[in-house]
Formats: sequence, C-alpha cells, structure tokens
Amino acid sequence: MRSTAIAAMSKRMTIPRLSPSHTRARVVRFLCESGASVEEYQPVVILECSSDLGVADPADRSSPDHKPMMLLESMEEGTLEKLNDWKGQWMDVGTEIGVVDDGDDIDFDWSWQAYLHDEDDE
Repeated sequence: MRSTAIAAMSKRMTIPRLSPSHTRARVVRFLCESGASVEEYQPVVILECSSDLGVADPADRSSPDHKPMMLLESMEEGTLEKLNDWKGQWMDVGTEIGVVDDGDDIDFDWSWQAYLHDEDDE
C-alpha cells in the first residue's frame, strides 16, 4: 500500500458565509493576537453578522433586524498573521481578515466552525 502525504498549506482567514443568505459581518474582536499560535478548535474571532444571516431557530432572534454574534473556531493549525479587523466596518463575506500561517504558501481559505455567541455569557 502506498502512503500519500498531504502538504499543509497556509490559509486565508476570510469572513465566512454562515448561511446561504448571509452577506456581511464585522469583526467585534479577535481572541488571539497576531503572531499567536493556534490549534484546531481554538476560538479566534467574534463576528457580528448582518440580519440576513439565516438562523435555524427563530428563538435565537430577538427581532427581525437582530444581528447575531458568532464565535468562530479555527480548524487550521499555525500562526495568526496579518489580522485586520477593518476598524469595525461591515465587510462582505469573503473579505480577508488574516492568515493562518504554517510556513507554506497560501493555497485556500481557512476552515472553521461557528457557534451563536452571547457577549453577556462571558
């Protein structure tokens, strides 16, 4: 049996599309500083999402124009670089907010997991 090695590559951190209707978000804050090492499943950023974000449970919305907060975990390992919060501006899905650098060239966007987040629960 032949083994296959898959090279790890650096990933662009972008504002992810969290539902088919989702168009914009703003960085509330990064939970790690630029230069920090991150591991899989580590929370890295909190986003405030546009009200067009499709949320499965209507009880998670306080009003039709509610802008849900989402906690994103990185599914990549490496060093956070070039973090950019865009000074809190609303940015389109796909806008780069940083890089998870593992020492290789950038090949694709990062993979992530997202969870509803309530700032009052901290």
